[in-house]
Amino acid sequence: MIPMIDSPQVAVALAARWHHARVLLLASMVGLPALLVLICLTFALFPHPAVSATTWSVIPVVVAALLSVALVAWLRRDGLTDPASWFPATVLMTGSQLVFGVVPGFGVALRSATGTAVALKALLALGILSAGSACSLARRACRSLLASPVAELGSTPLQLVFRSSLSRIIIGTDRVDWTCRTAGGRLDAGVSFRNLHDVNITMASVDKGTSPALVLHTSSGRWTVPAHEAAAMCALLRRRKTRWEQRVEAAIEQERARYHEMMRLLGAAKATSSTDDGSVSVTVNADGVTTGIALTEGIQGKSPQLVSADLMVCIVEAHRIVRKQVQHLMVERYATKQRTEALPALAQQVAELAA
Repeated sequence: MIPMIDSPQVAVALAARWHHARVLLLASMVGLPALLVLICLTFALFPHPAVSATTWSVIPVVVAALLSVALVAWLRRDGLTDPASWFPATVLMTGSQLVFGVVPGFGVALRSATGTAVALKALLALGILSAGSACSLARRACRSLLASPVAELGSTPLQLVFRSSLSRIIIGTDRVDWTCRTAGGRLDAGVSFRNLHDVNITMASVDKGTSPALVLHTSSGRWTVPAHEAAAMCALLRRRKTRWEQRVEAAIEQERARYHEMMRLLGAAKATSSTDDGSVSVTVNADGVTTGIALTEGIQGKSPQLVSADLMVCIVEAHRIVRKQVQHLMVERYATKQRTEALPALAQQVAELAA
C-alpha cells in the first residue's frame, strides 16, 4: 500500500498505479544500483599483479555501495512521499556510482588485468546501460503514479506535481503552488490552504483559444490557473484541503485532551510535609494553598513560638515538594523535545483553522 494510507477505498482506487510505480521504483533505486555495486565488485575481483592495485580496486566498490545504501535510506525516510524527486535522486546517485565507482574500477582493472579487455569493456557498457535505465525507470515510476489527477490522490501524503503545456501545479500537504505562462512572461505563485477559500473551474483564454482552468479563491484575490483535466484537479485539490483541515482539527482536539488531562493531574497534585517527630504536618495543593494542618499530642510542652516555626518549616518544605511535582507534570512529562519543536507548527495550524 501507499505509505501513510489508512483508507481501504483510497488504497483500492490507487492499487494499480501504486503497484506499477512500486515495481519501477524498486528496480531503479534498489535493483540497478545494486547491479552497479556488483559490477564494481567484479572489477575488483579480477586478478591484479600488484598489491597496491588490489587496494585501489576496493575503493570504487565501497563508494558505490555507500551511494546505493544512501539512496535506499533516503527513499525509505523521505523519498516515498515525493515522487517528483525520484528522477533527480536516481540521476544523482547512479551518476555518482558511475563516475566514482564503475569508471575508476574499470580503469584499475584494465591497467592490471591482462587478456580481459573485452570482458571489462562489456561490464563497463553494462554499468552505463544500468545507470541510464535506472534514471528512465525512475521517471516512468513518477509518471505512472501521477499519470492523471484523480480525487483519491488528495487523500495521500504524496507531494503531487502535475505538468502540462500550459502550467505546472504542485499540490503539497498544506499549500498549492503553480507556474503558468502569461502575456507578460511567466507567473510563479502559491497559496497556503489557510488562505484558500474555494476552488472551482472555468474556461480561460490561452494562445490557441480557450482551455479549462482552475479558479482559486484566496484571501489575496482570485487566481486563474490553466490546468489539464481541470475538473479532476479541482476535486483532488478540494479533497487535499479537506484532509488538511481534518489534520488540524485532530491536532487541536489532541491538544485539548492533553490540556484537560494536565489540569486534572494538577488539580490532584498535593504534598504533605511533617516534622521529624510527627507533631506538626502541613498539606498544600498545586496552587501553593495550605489545605490541611495536623497537630498531634507531640506539641504538648512545646512553646507557641516553636510550634509556629515548625509550621513555617513544614509549609516551605511542602511548597518545595509540590513545586517539583508541578514541574514534572508540565516540563518533563508534557514539554518533551518533540512536542516543543512541534508547538510552533501547531500554533500556526490553529491560527490557520481559526482564520
